[in-house]
Amino acid sequence: MIDVMASSVLNAPITAVWPLIKDFGAIGTWLPGVKSCKIEGNDPGDRVGAIRSVEMGDVGLIREQLLALSDTDYAVTFSIIESALPIWNYRSTIKLLPVTDGDRTFIRWKGQFEANPDHASAMQTRMPVQIYQPAFDRLASRLSGQ
Repeated sequence: MIDVMASSVLNAPITAVWPLIKDFGAIGTWLPGVKSCKIEGNDPGDRVGAIRSVEMGDVGLIREQLLALSDTDYAVTFSIIESALPIWNYRSTIKLLPVTDGDRTFIRWKGQFEANPDHASAMQTRMPVQIYQPAFDRLASRLSGQ
């Protein structure tokens, strides 16, 4: 398994950040490159087992399933169940922690996946820098009202 991780501190209280992360269908509002995102069927965006279809500009359709959600631990875990990405067995957790100094939020996005050797290094580098960190930047911008 290949592990990837990025983290950041957002200048907003956890109570402002959590609703954006908790709503599995809201990723299109804070992940750059999303053309559309919808929860399949009639599931709410916070129901474990829900599946979202995310249309990305660069890689096409990605279907992901919500595996776990904790309002106590401020964490969501999901997996990719279908995509054109050169990876498989992708599982990811986004976790929030309150930063009491300034009422800010620590955010950490960890992923694990498998890939063939031709793509492993590129994907390991790409995810934290081109996916996770830009998502944090977009969240920060959205939370500051810009």
